[in-house]
Amino acid sequence: MGFFDFFRARPTPDGFADLVLRQIGQRGPARACHYEAAQFRIIFDGDAQQIFNLDNAYRDYCAAPRKQRPHVLQNYLAGIDVPGLPATFAEARDSLMPVIRSRSQGDYLRLLALRQSPRPAVADAWQALDDDALILLAYDTQASMSTIGQATLAQWGVTFEQALAVAMDNLRERTPHSFVALGDGLMMGEWHDAYDSSRLLLPDLLYRACAGGEPLVMIPTRGRFLLASSHNVAGQLAMVALADQLMQDEGRHVSPAMYGVRQGRIVACQPTDGAVAAALARLQTMIRAHHYGEQKQEWDELNDSLGEEVFVATCMLFQPKESEGVVSLATWTRGVDTLLPRTDIVAMVVPDAAGGDSVTKMLAWHEALAIGGELMQEVDCYPVRYRVRDFPDPQHLAAAPAWDS
Repeated sequence: MGFFDFFRARPTPDGFADLVLRQIGQRGPARACHYEAAQFRIIFDGDAQQIFNLDNAYRDYCAAPRKQRPHVLQNYLAGIDVPGLPATFAEARDSLMPVIRSRSQGDYLRLLALRQSPRPAVADAWQALDDDALILLAYDTQASMSTIGQATLAQWGVTFEQALAVAMDNLRERTPHSFVALGDGLMMGEWHDAYDSSRLLLPDLLYRACAGGEPLVMIPTRGRFLLASSHNVAGQLAMVALADQLMQDEGRHVSPAMYGVRQGRIVACQPTDGAVAAALARLQTMIRAHHYGEQKQEWDELNDSLGEEVFVATCMLFQPKESEGVVSLATWTRGVDTLLPRTDIVAMVVPDAAGGDSVTKMLAWHEALAIGGELMQEVDCYPVRYRVRDFPDPQHLAAAPAWDS
């Protein structure tokens, strides 16, 4: 890095967004879009909902030397120049690829669509990988990549499963054995083609790369594939630590889960070593709180647009004394219509009728569920929330054992 690179000017976030909007306008026919400063993103209007989150582009643009910045920006803009999809499956099949995405992405788009007028259709075709991640189909060209919706599959006359089988064949053909050893038995894939995380779906690759034992894999972000052996605790600990760092540094989260192979199927699994399990649980709790925070922002804006007075409870984190783990907590207050996240601890709050101090009792989630489960209406969202309009019976709350750290 040159001396003057340390002093290169950084555009403000709003200035960068204005630059991106100008570039979009110069790249061909005008596309209706608008900038949302609070979320630092650009929304493309129309039937196919498309969102350009600016965080990663802004970070990479500012980090690049001045002469390279236009190239960095053009690389990001190429991903939003989505051409028309082929009219037939035969034309499309060679360009189909499987992708794995966080469930939070789909929920994010759905909540966004609910506050648009008219509401655009959000109808990606997908298959569940586990509780945290989905398998989707992408149409990939040299210029761009776009996900495939149900309407397109119907037009092509194929099912999701048929198209996925073709996409998997394409992925295998593009997957040479390309790994780098990071030490302690940890391996990382080095394909760098936007489908690193998709290689999780190739069990034969996992076994070929794993030196003894069963393969364990994490795909924390879209461009990362981490692998360790079930026989190597040091490698597993290193994998969780690196996954944590990558999710903090890179964004574009996919999943904080650890995956293995069971009877030829990719499944989320629980580490057998206590230290690895504790480290993984800590990471998963923190990532879930992150997703709840993003979700709360969308729900608050949706409720404001609909004129609904619903409290979207925050998923808070704290570290108990003499513990390296973290615990999640949310509040359930009597008399408050609430969207409650699923957390380790629920603070049951009873306001004083005379305006004095409230009384709070801390319950473990299963205890709150035992006395108030019939009051919890599960909401279709990810991560899951529960609509609670009422409050448990005072006698049941008094009898419930308080949480003890």
